[in-house]
Amino acid sequence: MRRNRSLGWRIAWTLTALINLAVVLAALASYQIYHHMRERMIDDFIVTESERLTKRINETQERWQQAFEHDIGPSMFAWVETPSLFALSMPEELRGLEFGIHYLPRERSVWHVSVTEMMDGKLYVMYDSLLVEQQSRIFAFALMAIVLVFSILAFLISVRISHWLIAPLNVLVERLTRWAPSGAQTATSPSNELDRLMDAFNRVLDQVDAAITDQRQFSANLQHEIRTPLAIIRSDAELLLRSHPAAPTRESTRLQRIMGAVDEIKESLESTYSLSNAYNGGHESVQLHACVQDVGEGLRMEASQTRLDIENKVQSEHVEYLNRYALLTVMRNIVRNAIKHAAPATLEVRSIPHGLVFTDTGPGISETELPYIFDRYASRRRVDARPMASGADDRSDPTERTGLGLAIAIRVCTLQSWEIKAESPVELGRGARFTLLFKSETSH
Repeated sequence: MRRNRSLGWRIAWTLTALINLAVVLAALASYQIYHHMRERMIDDFIVTESERLTKRINETQERWQQAFEHDIGPSMFAWVETPSLFALSMPEELRGLEFGIHYLPRERSVWHVSVTEMMDGKLYVMYDSLLVEQQSRIFAFALMAIVLVFSILAFLISVRISHWLIAPLNVLVERLTRWAPSGAQTATSPSNELDRLMDAFNRVLDQVDAAITDQRQFSANLQHEIRTPLAIIRSDAELLLRSHPAAPTRESTRLQRIMGAVDEIKESLESTYSLSNAYNGGHESVQLHACVQDVGEGLRMEASQTRLDIENKVQSEHVEYLNRYALLTVMRNIVRNAIKHAAPATLEVRSIPHGLVFTDTGPGISETELPYIFDRYASRRRVDARPMASGADDRSDPTERTGLGLAIAIRVCTLQSWEIKAESPVELGRGARFTLLFKSETSH
């Protein structure tokens, strides 16, 4: 069974292997350079000796009386032969060699032979590399010892470096372990950082998934349990309001306030449910033109009451791969924002590469409010900023005084890694434009 080594040991062995590779390559290069320099030195040596002997013999005699045989040193020899005089001590392998330098391999060495012309004969200068080969082997053993010493040092240094490198990872593992402790003994090795991190991460992920599931279940139950009583309260308040005279009274104002509070609670519940379902929604190929059409049909009554005309100019072939529920949530809140604050006007929806643009012809958004348009209850400041009608106790209908729509939209966009931005004015000091951009890598 293959051993599952820890990250620290992997780093240590990797650094050791890299350092050893560098040291071995340096040793091999050093030996090759030494070998090449040694061969060049021997060749230069025998050539120089041949020139010296040629000059000396030419100065001392004019013709040969006998063959020349000379022992220059422990490893160098010289002979001169003519067609009539033979050097008896010269090895037979040298006879017949052409002029130049020759290499004759032997059992434990190499003969370096220089053959030059000498009067009417040939001068043979030979160097036996036996002693040099012995020195080369000593040098090779020295290099091997150096490689071994540096390998041990590299391993010790690599172990220290690996401990230093994985120290932050160990700190992270310990923190995750304390955050999500395991109730049972795990099968992972305590020395394996990757397994410990994966085990702690899986436990944290399980807790997050459980928390998201609980949140979604709680929001669904809360919405189911509260929507019916809220609908009863609002319908009763609306019936009571219709039973009073048309002139505003203290009771009618309170009934309107109750209806507005009910709508605000309903929108808060919807925002909680929308956000909880936007975490883990499935992705699919979505035709944007049909989605805009569905949103327009769903909000047609509210739009007609405020005289907001919705023009769907999204290309029919525009398809994106995304969470359809999240997209509908964002678009509904953008359209509702236009119904509350832009109407009477026209809202145009058109396609852009990997996104949609919502442009209305309403009064626009003031420069002071534009940076806060996506904050919670930002619309309350926009409503309060409107001029007060003469004789009215409040600046607006309390049923419109909610401000979670665009906050929900930007929260869903953040969860889906989308981008939404607003700009105003659009043309002639009026209008507002909301641009929704999807992730390009998930688009078709």
